[in-house]
Amino acid sequence: MPGDSRCVIVCGKVPRKTSAIPFITGGTYCPDFMYVVKKKSGEKELNIVFETKDVENKTDLRREELVKIDCARVFFDTLTLDGYKVYFRNQLRNKEIQQIIEDVLA
Repeated sequence: MPGDSRCVIVCGKVPRKTSAIPFITGGTYCPDFMYVVKKKSGEKELNIVFETKDVENKTDLRREELVKIDCARVFFDTLTLDGYKVYFRNQLRNKEIQQIIEDVLA
């Protein structure tokens, strides 16, 4: 964004099994994508994206995917309470990563 000091300073695919988020049903889940935004204030914000495959709307998600999202939300809320500022977004088929990042920077 010209004239704006907010920017993405790092982004990438999260390697499988490097970040294990526990489920209430047992097992773990790894986020698909991450990026770090540097804000005007200099604060850095970690954002995690949970990609859902081939659905147009949240209402089209399978129950298992909804449970994964709920578990992730609790996990990251707990990290935030512990002093880590982490956000995560859900990516549906109709919303690309670039649009999610642009929404964060807006």
